[in-house]
Amino acid sequence: MKHQATIQPRMETYRTLLKQNTFLSGAAEECLKQLCAPEDQIYVTLWAPALVQYVAWVLEEAQKNRQKRLYFLARDAYPMYLVAKKMVEYLHIPIEICYLRVSRYALRIPEYHLLGDACLDRIFLSGIDISFYQILNRAALSEEEMIAVCREINYQRSLHATLNRKEIFNLRERVKKCCAEGTTHLLERIYEKSDAAYETTIGYLRQEGLLDNVRYAIVDSGWVGTIQKSLQTLLAQEKPGIALTGYYFGLYEYPVNRNNCRYEAYYFMPKGNVRKKAGFSNCLFEVMYSEPCPMIKAYCCEAGRYIPVFSQVENPNTEQLKRNNELLRMFMDHLSKQPEHKAAMLCQKDIAGKLYETIMSRPNRWEAKYYGMQLFSDDLSDEHMRCIANRLTQREIKDLRILSKLCIMLGLSKKVIHESGWIEGTIVNAGKHISSNLRSARMAKYVTHLRQSLKAK
Repeated sequence: MKHQATIQPRMETYRTLLKQNTFLSGAAEECLKQLCAPEDQIYVTLWAPALVQYVAWVLEEAQKNRQKRLYFLARDAYPMYLVAKKMVEYLHIPIEICYLRVSRYALRIPEYHLLGDACLDRIFLSGIDISFYQILNRAALSEEEMIAVCREINYQRSLHATLNRKEIFNLRERVKKCCAEGTTHLLERIYEKSDAAYETTIGYLRQEGLLDNVRYAIVDSGWVGTIQKSLQTLLAQEKPGIALTGYYFGLYEYPVNRNNCRYEAYYFMPKGNVRKKAGFSNCLFEVMYSEPCPMIKAYCCEAGRYIPVFSQVENPNTEQLKRNNELLRMFMDHLSKQPEHKAAMLCQKDIAGKLYETIMSRPNRWEAKYYGMQLFSDDLSDEHMRCIANRLTQREIKDLRILSKLCIMLGLSKKVIHESGWIEGTIVNAGKHISSNLRSARMAKYVTHLRQSLKAK
């Protein structure tokens, strides 16, 4: 029986946590009467109610700030959009709920030429197993153009060789030097593609009402707020002085030069909340909440209307996301059948954080295996897909501990860091030294977020 218990999701743990909010618990219990699959049961008991609490907070803040319109950003905010549409109808909230088809990629490409050579700081960012190919792909360069850049800057490694953080930093500085000396045409290539994308992008944003004289805010998952920053840069070309408000689940840091834009977060802000951040996985959050469709890459104009152009790369989690969103609708249907006056409990007794921390920082074997096999990309495009809890050896897991990782990042060790989108899932799936590795992973995350918090302004 003990072995059997370890290979099932901890439904009773999540139901017990959820019972602290009887409004949400009641809807979940009604759903459970219709569901048998463990992954369905855990969704309506954990993922759906936690998300509903976040959206309830967004709507409450939007009303306080007299917002008339909310734009939920593709694709992460699609489930939030579904919840908000149902809630404003159920609670008679006078806010227009809109869905904006954007992506970091689709907004950054037309933004680059407005930033000058500072765009290189946006392009040369670290991530999970990043190569020079992925870096240049962020600027929409073709492979032929990438090869030409390599020749111009005398880069002799493979385009697909994995680079550590220090190598990416050094490469960025080399590229900046070559740009200043005129020995590479990289910036000219970037500006040309960026300038060509600007008109259709601003056309789409204007069409969707982002230049209207109406009080509005954007809503997304969060993390560093760069989409809001890109939107502000683009819209300011047509409406100087515009300052956007953004509502997010969590923010690890602010973008540079916020230009009076307002950033609000539900679960954690850049300053403080270190313990919450250490027990949270933004990558797992993104895997669970998304729209089952490809990424937006650009915009085009057809018959006088601007429409999004989707990537040719399908979302690999499409079927799972379709099911998740069906379950979310089921949960909202049961929620809206409860007496309206009980809805005041939505923002009472915050249990979203407890639910997320339990599964994200301390998954059991079933949870680590099931959710760990979901695919995700932490880069601008969906072309660099991997399992969120990718396989790592015990040595690679230990290399992610504080001192080992610091030595590699400072260049004192020649090793390459192999990251995991959800390190806790990777550790549990690895099957050895689970408790000590989980403690070390949490400590490493704590130190990282403490450092970020101390730098936040």
